[in-house]
Amino acid sequence: MKLVSGNLWSPTCSTDGRFVFYVNTEQPQKIWRIPVEGGTPAEIADILWSQMTSGLSVSPNGGFLAYGYTKYGHVSSSGWNLCVIHAVGGTPVKTFDFSGGSWGLRWSPNGKGLQYLLNQNDATNLWEQPLAGGKPKQLTTFTSGQIFDFNWSADGKQLLITRGETTSDVVMLSNLH
Repeated sequence: MKLVSGNLWSPTCSTDGRFVFYVNTEQPQKIWRIPVEGGTPAEIADILWSQMTSGLSVSPNGGFLAYGYTKYGHVSSSGWNLCVIHAVGGTPVKTFDFSGGSWGLRWSPNGKGLQYLLNQNDATNLWEQPLAGGKPKQLTTFTSGQIFDFNWSADGKQLLITRGETTSDVVMLSNLH
């Protein structure tokens, strides 16, 4: 069954499995919610500055959504930002500066922080921005290699990481007759 069509991005299910949240990519970008059984979509919020930079992430308790956005093209900006809103809509609850080039935005298992991947000095590490504020903290300390993706076990006790190196070779073929 088709729930909705259009220029859509970042579909994610609510924690109770009753709704799908998604973003339309037409300007201004907006977050929408639709019941999994179908029905009429409900507008949740406008993306701040209309430029989303990460997918939607639903908090463990289902009460909040988080996403990355940028102000580039609108005003002077230090990079990317994070926004937390209520899953039912309304104005932002929290916003944070977010390192440009970060990806993989997810909630911490306890719902008290937003976690993301950041590549610095030829190594990718997992970082967490506490919702209470303050500076982000580095959770892993790899000195080389890339983390491609991560997730936590259902009980929040084990961190699962896909990690490795990206390599490429250039080969010249000649005398092919």
